[in-house]
Amino acid sequence: MSKKKLGLSMVLSFVLVTGVVAVQAADTSTDTPPVPSFNDGRINAYDAGAPVAVFNTHEDIAAVDSEGLPTTETIISGVQLLAWSSASESATQVLDVSRDTIDAAIAKNTTKDFTIAKSNGYTLNYSQSGWFWVTTPPDSEGKVYTFSWQKDF
Repeated sequence: MSKKKLGLSMVLSFVLVTGVVAVQAADTSTDTPPVPSFNDGRINAYDAGAPVAVFNTHEDIAAVDSEGLPTTETIISGVQLLAWSSASESATQVLDVSRDTIDAAIAKNTTKDFTIAKSNGYTLNYSQSGWFWVTTPPDSEGKVYTFSWQKDF
């Protein structure tokens, strides 16, 4: 092989290797995870534009610890929706559904997705795949907000 061909082969090899390196994905190990827009405990905390805040409500119940001593345990006691009004810059409760109501509705409706509770166009729904979702009434542009999350109680 001549020096000219060898040199050309080396240059082509260098270009190919450099090209492969140039298309490698960036290292994502230093990427910062998304930060919630709200730190008030709402389930849809990452959605800054949500017209409704979705919360799990909580209740302290009597319990016994591993040593047999009395204590309390905090449990999820239901789901609450607070609608945001930009005009008054305040929130109003639109749904507050107890865990007992949710559990009874799920036990009763075992074959299809269904609405657990509704009020003034706001709904709390459940899917047989284990997910809740909420919907709101349409806004001034006719858009309906929907948010879903996995049942964790």
